[in-house]
Amino acid sequence: MLRNTRARASAARRRLTNKSAWLGGAAVLLAIQTTQAVELPTAAKPVVKPVEYVRVCNVFGAGFYYIPGTDTCLKIAGYLRADHVYGAGNQSQYYLSNSSARFTRADTDMYSFRARANLTVDFRTESDYGTIRAYAAIIAEQSQGDSSGNGTAGILRAFIQFMGFTVGHSVSVYDFLSVGGYTYRPPSVYSGWTGDNGIDILAHTWTLANGVTTSISLEDGGNANAGTFGTGHGKAVINASLPAQLGSASDGTAVTNDAARAMQPDVVANARIDQAWGSMQVMGALHNASGAYYANFPGQSGAAAGATAGSTIFGHPGEAWGWAVGTGVKFTNFLLPKDTFEAQVNYAKGAIGYVLPMSGSTSYANDFAYGRGNSVGIGYAVDGVFMNGTGVELTQGWSVAAAYQHYWNPQWRTAVIGGFAQVNYDSAARSFLCGNQNTTPAMGVFGAISSTIPNCNPNFSLMAVSTRTAWNPHPTLEIGVDLIWNRINTAMSGSTVTLAQQGARPGGLYQVQNQDNYIMMLRFQKNILP
Repeated sequence: MLRNTRARASAARRRLTNKSAWLGGAAVLLAIQTTQAVELPTAAKPVVKPVEYVRVCNVFGAGFYYIPGTDTCLKIAGYLRADHVYGAGNQSQYYLSNSSARFTRADTDMYSFRARANLTVDFRTESDYGTIRAYAAIIAEQSQGDSSGNGTAGILRAFIQFMGFTVGHSVSVYDFLSVGGYTYRPPSVYSGWTGDNGIDILAHTWTLANGVTTSISLEDGGNANAGTFGTGHGKAVINASLPAQLGSASDGTAVTNDAARAMQPDVVANARIDQAWGSMQVMGALHNASGAYYANFPGQSGAAAGATAGSTIFGHPGEAWGWAVGTGVKFTNFLLPKDTFEAQVNYAKGAIGYVLPMSGSTSYANDFAYGRGNSVGIGYAVDGVFMNGTGVELTQGWSVAAAYQHYWNPQWRTAVIGGFAQVNYDSAARSFLCGNQNTTPAMGVFGAISSTIPNCNPNFSLMAVSTRTAWNPHPTLEIGVDLIWNRINTAMSGSTVTLAQQGARPGGLYQVQNQDNYIMMLRFQKNILP
């Protein structure tokens, strides 16, 4: 029995030893595995960057945001607009030009419309040399009469500003009176304002003390398109030795431009002051109004053998430089809080584009308007006139315009704007166009007129008054009505002329008379930031 007890105890000791050995081995194995797990390389975990949210940029005012990952601030703005117009001076054809002035069921759209979208982008970046700015305004519109149902697109602004320079498509430094602030449809009187479509410039502005600035600019002088017009200030220069330079087309309104092609830009300068009471500016411009080539050798009636009119062999007039000067004033809080008053006066010789609105094609380069019954108004705005062997006789013009806007309350306002412009030809230019006795067009210059003009005189004037009332039910929504009156006064009033058929207007005798036109425009506009 004792031996059995000892045997059982010995067996128990062996089992305990085996268990301890097993546990020790397991512990060693676990330690080895743990050590290996720590020492083995593992794949690196991806670094999660914090989300970079768009941040507000307070440096340049409201509406700017930093472009993520850059130090450039961006502001996106623009508007959506719908215009409905009643009257011959519709949204796509200015009054007193082209077929809109025929006043017939077949030629004239008395009702018209337009839908426009304008998108603006404003990029600004701070640098060691000041702010670098890039700005663009892009339009797309669909209008009554468009050749495409999808409409058209264009550029209103595309410029860079840096260290006082402005380069690209902007507004002329000659501009002052802000016509678009008082009327929806600027008529033909309110100076050569470029604020609607802009002009190509290379300008520099110096900022002085007490709100005084001065600018000088090289600007598009026009005449970049052969035989027609560029996009700048230049209007036509007429060679009266060529038949039908004025009114050569069947409608009597097309002007053949015989100016020299673009050789120099216009040189434009201003001096301006802006203070709490308002602003004041004086400005001037120098414009090349030179002619192209003579139609023939001076004193000869037939062109040289093998040459046609306008050949280089006939020579050309000497260089002719036109100029313009103007001044403007603006009063803020005029009479009542928020009310404004502005006025501008201009005088030009050989630079009529600074007195009357610029011509993108023939708009405002000429005025040939039918009236009620058998009547017609005639006037042509050109920079100069020449004949074979003569110099360019520069046309003179002046204009004055004034505008006032009153706020009835924060939501309602009414504006009134009016102006007068006169275009004069000196005695030499009148003789070129009308003959030495001022009784008949020389060489048929007034191409649509086939008869003599008893008191031929190309001088004319334009008048316009408009009033616009606008309602802003919300600061970003505007609904307004603009009522516009235009008038052309012609120095040939009282004459009887024979006109060829033009559109639905029959040929025959017409009385040259002063003409009036009325337009009404209804506008809806939703602004997306200013």
